[in-house]
Amino acid sequence: MNNELVVVTPFQFLGQDERGTTAEISLERTVKALSIFRKKDTVFGNHYHTGSQANKNPEIFWLLHGELKFEYRHIESKVWIVVDVKAPVKMDIYPNVLHRVTALTDAYMLELNSLQEHVDDTKRSDE
Repeated sequence: MNNELVVVTPFQFLGQDERGTTAEISLERTVKALSIFRKKDTVFGNHYHTGSQANKNPEIFWLLHGELKFEYRHIESKVWIVVDVKAPVKMDIYPNVLHRVTALTDAYMLELNSLQEHVDDTKRSDE
């Protein structure tokens, strides 16, 4: 799934056998990442980022395990886009994209920024 608001990129596997899979991922922007585990049926997000922090323009996170319902829209739009996203994928979320997420299963993600960058660049929504 690609559009001007969010880009979801499936993993390109280097190998797969009876033991599992191997994929290489590039953590190109930062030396810090947030490790995020969410339990099934929990809701999180409901915010957007301004892009004032380099590591939030776009926000990049890797869904490493699980499945999410990902709802998003540009802050100037009233129309929500809803997609189910299944690991493993990389997600690029661009500035001014309001997003909220429901864990359809237990899920594990890495978000490529520090907590302070997240705090400094996040605007909450009342919706």
